[in-house]
Amino acid sequence: MPKHLAFTRYKWLDKTFPGTAKRIIVKKLLLDQFVLTPPLLVIFFTGMSLMERQSSITEECRQKFVPTFARSCLFWLPAQTLNFVLVPPKFRVVYVGSCAFAWVNILCWVKRQQLMTRN
Repeated sequence: MPKHLAFTRYKWLDKTFPGTAKRIIVKKLLLDQFVLTPPLLVIFFTGMSLMERQSSITEECRQKFVPTFARSCLFWLPAQTLNFVLVPPKFRVVYVGSCAFAWVNILCWVKRQQLMTRN
C-alpha cells in the first residue's frame, strides 16, 4: 500500500474510532483485519495470477486464501494491537511499513508454495 494511502487509512481510523480504550482497539482490529484484509488478499492472488498468465486466475486464490488469511491474523492482529496501543499516531505509518516489509516476505513465501493438483 502506498505511504499516503496508509497514512490516510490510519488517520481515518483514529478520527472514526478515537482513543485507546479496549473496545475501540477491538473495533479498529476487526475493521482492519476482517474488512480490509480479505479484498487485498484476493487482489494479490488474482493479480499475480494475471501477471503470470496462469490458465486460471482464481485457482491459487481458492487454494491459498484461507491459510494465508489465518497467517495474516496471526501476524497482523498482534502487530496492529501494538500499533493502536503503543505507537503514537505520527509514527504509525513507519511502524506499519516495517511490519508490511516482513508481511510481504511471508506473502512471497506463500506465493511460491505449490498448488494442490486436482486429479
